[in-house]
Amino acid sequence: MARRIAYTGAPVLTLEQVAFQCRAEPEDLQPELVDQIIIPGVTAQGESKTGAAIREAIYEEDWPATYPSGHSLDIGQVVAVESVVVLGDAGQVTPFEGQVELIQGGKESYLGFPAGRPAGRLRIRYRAGVDVQVYPGVLSWLLMAAETAFTHRGLLVVGQSLAEVPSSFVDHLLADITVPPRF
Repeated sequence: MARRIAYTGAPVLTLEQVAFQCRAEPEDLQPELVDQIIIPGVTAQGESKTGAAIREAIYEEDWPATYPSGHSLDIGQVVAVESVVVLGDAGQVTPFEGQVELIQGGKESYLGFPAGRPAGRLRIRYRAGVDVQVYPGVLSWLLMAAETAFTHRGLLVVGQSLAEVPSSFVDHLLADITVPPRF
C-alpha cells in the first residue's frame, strides 16, 4: 500500500471557486471552514473513492521481490518516478541506477524496468496528481461535494473533520480516474 509522504501541489480547489459554486461571496463562506476543513475533506474523499491522487503529492510504496517489471503502482495519476531503491535483507538501502519507465495506462500507471527488474524488495517514490484540465469531471465533482458540504455543514462538518458527502449520481464524474479494485 502506498503512503503519502507530503503534498507538493496547491489545493485543487480555491475559496473563490467554492464561493462561485455556492453563489456567494468568498467572505460570506466562513473562509477558515472552507479552506481548512471542506476543501481538504472533499479532496480526501475523492482520493479515497478513486484510489487516485487528486492533489499532487509524493507517495512511497514497497514492492516485494515477487512483483515483476510492469506491475501497477498503487496510486492512480502518477506523473513522475522520483527514485527506486533496493532494500537489502539486513536493512541496507541501495539506490537503483538503472533505467525505469513509467507506463501511463488509462486509469493506472505501471513501472517497468527495460533492462530488467532488480532482484529483491524495492521502495519506489513517485509524484502523482490529477490534471483537472484533462479530467474536468473531477473538478466538477469536487465543487459539487464542497457546495454540498458547505450547504449542509451542520450535518457534515463534525469537529475538525468532514463526514462523508453522500454518494449520488455525480460520482460517475470520478469514473475516468478511478483505479480498479485490487485483491
